[in-house]
Amino acid sequence: MTKVLVIDDQRIAREYMENVVKNGGDYELVGSLSKADLAETVCRRSQVDLVLMDVCTHGTKDGIDAAAELRRLFPKLKMIVVTSMVEESYIKRAREAGVDSFWYKEISPEDLITVMDATMQGRQIWPGETPTVKLGVTTSDDFTATEIKVLRLVCEGLEYSEIAEQLHYTKDNVKYHVRNILQKTGYANKTQLAIAVTGKRYIIPKLFDEQDDSEENPIVL
Repeated sequence: MTKVLVIDDQRIAREYMENVVKNGGDYELVGSLSKADLAETVCRRSQVDLVLMDVCTHGTKDGIDAAAELRRLFPKLKMIVVTSMVEESYIKRAREAGVDSFWYKEISPEDLITVMDATMQGRQIWPGETPTVKLGVTTSDDFTATEIKVLRLVCEGLEYSEIAEQLHYTKDNVKYHVRNILQKTGYANKTQLAIAVTGKRYIIPKLFDEQDDSEENPIVL
């Protein structure tokens, strides 16, 4: 039996993945957490074979950071990152973390059990690219890499001078890129822009990505 650990901060999503595992035939649920911080403990205690890791979890680290740490500690461990967020950096970060597969909860054409089976057989299932998001009169794939860097800091509420300092640009250069983004999207100002971009989860600011640690973390053993 393949021993599976589920990590997701949302109870409904966590219970869905638990049921997929329990009804999967060759899988055994050995842990279910809302905090990625506890994953190492469960993996050591239960000799986990497969981790289903949500990106947004409670605790001090997100799921991708936790997956990178697990990869260093358990090189043979299979890991699937799961998310409902279309945040543009997630696929790249997950690849760099060394996870085996990536599954969008609402968007991926494959069922979760199909991705699990393929991953345990040594194959990797990845979306071709981050899903395109409609933003004003354009779409997210119309942004350049530089515009995305600037847009991320706009969404985090930084002023022009602060963005310039972080990116080592001039203030005028930052304003130029913001004007271009506003012209492409049709939004009136960067406040409207930030609300739209974060509301559609194309960019998840660090401010919004922080999680409450107060939730009890169930462990099923």
